[in-house]
Amino acid sequence: MPHLLHRLGLATTITGLLISSIAYANDNVGKRLYRYYNDKGIPTMSDQITEEHIRRGYDIVDRNMQVIRHFPPFDEAVYQKDKSKRDTAFKQQQEDARILRLFSSARDAESARNRQLDTLETSIGYNNLQLQRIKRLRATFVEEAAATERKTNKPDPKVKTRITEFDKQILDLQTLISYQRAEQNKVKEDFVPILKRLSELEKTEVSKGSVQFLPSTRP
Repeated sequence: MPHLLHRLGLATTITGLLISSIAYANDNVGKRLYRYYNDKGIPTMSDQITEEHIRRGYDIVDRNMQVIRHFPPFDEAVYQKDKSKRDTAFKQQQEDARILRLFSSARDAESARNRQLDTLETSIGYNNLQLQRIKRLRATFVEEAAATERKTNKPDPKVKTRITEFDKQILDLQTLISYQRAEQNKVKEDFVPILKRLSELEKTEVSKGSVQFLPSTRP
């Protein structure tokens, strides 16, 4: 019975790896191929990740057969040795797959980050112009309302309401600009671990003497 439970547990683990890998593959249909070598050393190519890929280890390659990422074979001995390290390694593999699905290189990630920051900066600039315009309108309105009141010696009940409207617009824009500034900081923080990990992966693959990352094809 313990042996059976062991086999069931191992099968469940491999199935989990397979499901996770297939989900990754399905997100990249038409963009990536998956290659493993059989017992005779013959490469097998497919656009889906199978259980055999997981057991033997596989390469993610582009249409020109350049290796983008290599995943080692599933090792039962390593699996049984240290559960904590195993879980951490599996989570890292999942995270690496997610990052590589989004960005082909650290340079690609930097470009994506900069585009987001530039978009936010453009919006902040526009909102700042609107803020200054409304402040000027408010100041002009207050001056004209005060001049009218001095001439007529009668306060206009609508003046207070209009000033309140100006103040609300000013506050709304200030709040929006503050939020966008915070978003800029968040974008920078979010990309720090992504850029760090991509750089680590690139250095690892360069040290192996293989080309693992493609130039960015993003506009």
